[in-house]
Amino acid sequence: MSDRLRGKVAIITGAARGIGAKSAELFAQEGATVALWDLNEVRGQATVEQITAAGGTAIFSRVDVTSDTDICRAVADVVDQLGLPTVLFNNAGIAVVGGVEELSEEQWDHQYAVNVKSIFLVSRRVIPHMRQAGGGSIINMGSESAFIGFPMHPAYTSSKAAVVHLTRSMAVRYARENIRVNSLCPGTIDTELYQEFLAQQADPAAVNAEVVRMHPLGLGQPADIAWAAVYLASDESKYMTGTPLLVDGGSTAI
Repeated sequence: MSDRLRGKVAIITGAARGIGAKSAELFAQEGATVALWDLNEVRGQATVEQITAAGGTAIFSRVDVTSDTDICRAVADVVDQLGLPTVLFNNAGIAVVGGVEELSEEQWDHQYAVNVKSIFLVSRRVIPHMRQAGGGSIINMGSESAFIGFPMHPAYTSSKAAVVHLTRSMAVRYARENIRVNSLCPGTIDTELYQEFLAQQADPAAVNAEVVRMHPLGLGQPADIAWAAVYLASDESKYMTGTPLLVDGGSTAI
């Protein structure tokens, strides 16, 4: 354990698996106390147990990030049990597959509710406590898809473009209060979410081969993004706000 995040209280949404779970582990390893939010109680609690077994401090709350009631309750638990939050990683996200003519209105709205509206809902409840703490860092999960037009999921790509611009707006608004806001934009990461995306394709092997081809460094791993989140959460990035940090294996360089 090191001191890069010593003294920080972090909230991570979508923390039960993939990038969120790995980020929780690394945040705790680097000295933060961590609140994990997710709908998956079994996986979330397992990650908390792994963190505490390694000497870290973490709590889990079952939270639907599209529910203001859930969010308010969970924020109150964080303040009561861990203290004022100084890091917020809005990591929760889903990927709805289907073209514009194929998606239902409900699918489109659900994509935006989880990927974009949740950032608004969670941030507005956390920022007052962050302000009281004297500042902090908000990390919003973007994607390479904000910059590349993937044809198989326009709802997802457009939602991530919205995240990048929402982040810029928040960054300008809160800079004077010592609250930094950046977006973290991964390339394609080999997570359960990616495997679920592949399973929805007519020819998963062909799609995977094409995705790998698009990334000069190949597919990434959750830790590749989690370490970038550690950087954005730490004081090492104190002069950085409003920035989409691309960690994409070279996909946007092609």
